[in-house]
Amino acid sequence: MARNLLGIGGVFAVALLLVGLTFSTTQEAPADFRFIAGAEPKTLDPHLMTGQVEGRYADALFEGLTYRDPETLEPRPGVARSWEISPDKKLYVFHLRPEARWDDGTPITAHDFAWSWRRLQAPELGSEYAYILHVVRGAEAFNAYAGHADLLESTVLPGLKALRADHPGGIPAPAWQRYVAKAHLNDAVKGTTDAPIQAALALKQGVLADPALGALEAALSAEAARRRAAAAHARVHFGVDEGIYARDDHTLVVELIAPTPYFLELTAFYTSFPVPRHLVEHPAHRDDWFLPEKIVGNGPFRLAAWRVNEKMRLVRSPTYWNRDAIALDVIDAFPVENSSAALNLYLTGAVDWNTNPPPLAIVDALRARYPGEYVLNPSMTVYYYRFNCTRKPFDDPRVRRAIALAVDRETIVRHVLRKGDTPAQHIVPYGLPGYEPPPSPLGLKVEEARALLAEAGYPGGRGFPEVKLLYNTLEQHKLIAETVAGDLKRHLGLTVVPFNQEWQAYQATTLAGEYDMARAGWIGDYADPNTFLDLWITNGGNNQTGWSNAAYDRLLWFAADPDRFLAEADAWLGRLAEPERARARIAAVSAAPDPAAQVEAKAALRMHLLREAEALLVTEVPVLPVYFYVNQNLVKPHVKGWHPNPQDIHPLRGLFVQRPEGP
Repeated sequence: MARNLLGIGGVFAVALLLVGLTFSTTQEAPADFRFIAGAEPKTLDPHLMTGQVEGRYADALFEGLTYRDPETLEPRPGVARSWEISPDKKLYVFHLRPEARWDDGTPITAHDFAWSWRRLQAPELGSEYAYILHVVRGAEAFNAYAGHADLLESTVLPGLKALRADHPGGIPAPAWQRYVAKAHLNDAVKGTTDAPIQAALALKQGVLADPALGALEAALSAEAARRRAAAAHARVHFGVDEGIYARDDHTLVVELIAPTPYFLELTAFYTSFPVPRHLVEHPAHRDDWFLPEKIVGNGPFRLAAWRVNEKMRLVRSPTYWNRDAIALDVIDAFPVENSSAALNLYLTGAVDWNTNPPPLAIVDALRARYPGEYVLNPSMTVYYYRFNCTRKPFDDPRVRRAIALAVDRETIVRHVLRKGDTPAQHIVPYGLPGYEPPPSPLGLKVEEARALLAEAGYPGGRGFPEVKLLYNTLEQHKLIAETVAGDLKRHLGLTVVPFNQEWQAYQATTLAGEYDMARAGWIGDYADPNTFLDLWITNGGNNQTGWSNAAYDRLLWFAADPDRFLAEADAWLGRLAEPERARARIAAVSAAPDPAAQVEAKAALRMHLLREAEALLVTEVPVLPVYFYVNQNLVKPHVKGWHPNPQDIHPLRGLFVQRPEGP
């Protein structure tokens, strides 16, 4: 115990200077509540965000149709005071509050939401998260179909003609699959119902030759025309009178392509938040409308100041419809990424809440000394490494799987982290309602890993290039990366060099695909396995691995609307990992005695389709799952309204402070 307490004291002393520097320029009155935000946000535009840091600010500055209950995270009426859902659960009619205002006093209307969701889907905006609302009718067509048509007409079809010329006797399956990946064909035809295209994408052996090639070219031309027509239709109607549209100023209609059990959670998620059209479209503000002197939000707080690398100040909004329910008047958020500095700001009382993981060396001491403040709870979060599947040798699934089989996850969670995290052999965390992950081939299997690596042409690691392992700056990421590098050297003979970048540089590097392997983590956006699995669809905004698998895309497409799978089940059952399990769920749909029972049976079928998709994921291994998190927070006893939860979401709207009275 004494040694551990001295460890805390040592870390405390090292960072005192950092504490002074952080507050040296702060002259205004102290805030009611202060917390460590973790990093600088890359943007305050909700439609361009992708991270937890940004999301916490968005949740304070903006509000969607619903908001998360601070204790349960269940969706509560936000800008929408009420709504109706059709019996088939595909039509939502929201009734907006007449008193809802932007914080410049401008009324918020249903037209603001329709315009904002249309902006989110506009391909020229380039939102990485636009796909999350592709459950809305016409959203994907508006967002992606014109690009798909361009790709088919300008790249895929001309390239196919050249490939045919190179292989007059028919295109061998390996050459064909290389072309599919190079031309991004899976992305361009995602969701197609055309049989020749589906058959060609599924070809893994043999030769693609006439007449199949002729049928394929005709089908691709027709697919391009269909998508271009659908995109043109969506350009006219999406956000106007289809998909999402305003019936009047205070009535918003949303049409879904299929029942989406988590839809009201999406309307509480920052991607779906409205943005102020009257500001965003203004020529003088469209590129910097989110800066402190310009930003207009509609949430419980407004941005008062943003001093980069020092702090962000939020104040209670005078125009928020439920202003009287917000307890905090002034909040300061500090963008501190260094674990020791963040801990010392907390220990000195400079902040009330530390969201950063503390240094691993003193986890045991913190647990013992601050049992009521150091809060650990199971998390709906997975820690993993991306493989850059566009780079050799990571384009070979045998290599990826060999590496995944050579990492000792038990050692990482027991001896490096030491706080109760769970080794992960799949991507979807345990405990999501209605979902059971598939059996996984992953785990520590060194002999199998060596055999796979030799089969891929690198026996004993000979000839394998040096691997750069990227992580964003944080002590525990460094220690885990070093442990993984050691495992791969010891078990496979590979040379792995960990290196770090600060958060914004790390995001830019991974987005550009300029890495070999890169650390990542994903917190579920909603309580459904889809939030973890739709990351890996071809060219998905958060994929960033370059991995593409037509069958995986198709399974996610089926899961979005199980009626699609029912229409193609006969052709697909033989391709599934667990066909008998699927047959049982199909039979349950057919035997459902009433519409409500049929909806429930289709929901069970949907979960099985997601399970099948994850089975493909852990076989192809575009990402290496490491562990499922335990959330770590340090929270002062005087902070009230803070509730541990699996998503580690703690809305600022629900917090208040009760400091002990002086003597």
